[in-house]
Amino acid sequence: MPARISLQVPDKSLLDAYQAALRGGWSPNTTRNVAPQQLAEIAADPDAFLAEIRGGPGRIKLPDGREVDRIPGPTRWIFAEDRPERPFIGSINLRWQEQDGRPILALPEHVLGHVGYTILPAFAGHGYATAALAAMLGVAREAGLSEITITCDATNQASRRIIEKNGGRLVETFVAPLYGPDQRLRFLVSTAP
Repeated sequence: MPARISLQVPDKSLLDAYQAALRGGWSPNTTRNVAPQQLAEIAADPDAFLAEIRGGPGRIKLPDGREVDRIPGPTRWIFAEDRPERPFIGSINLRWQEQDGRPILALPEHVLGHVGYTILPAFAGHGYATAALAAMLGVAREAGLSEITITCDATNQASRRIIEKNGGRLVETFVAPLYGPDQRLRFLVSTAP
């Protein structure tokens, strides 16, 4: 039976579940642990944190220490709908640039792909990330993106399977110097239903 999930817009009623995951050692960022930073931001001003995570303007710090404008786009929190307690199980986001008011495929060098996702370790391997990515492809389609790029580490076979199950076609192996010397894989994924 396929995993059943819901993608929820981050809001105050869901914030306790999100904070519990952060306190448990999970990070919504796969390249660095941002849990302590996010917990501090929530404690300081939960409304501002939620506004920013929903896709509002903001700044991000890159691995090399530079700060850049964050590319706006929706973040959704993932909940398992096939479990009685409907637990929070992860996060997925979509980001894109626009040209002449229309979304484009190109991304700046510090953004590796249009979609990023992470699942709490206790829920990995149950199809939740595959279902979340499939749902986010619908969000991308509604935003006007006919295809998107998604990347993963070359050694991350689980993520590769998730992308391929959603129609991902490998287009290149590359190194993103900003994120270290490891090889990564870039996939193109159609958002067509």
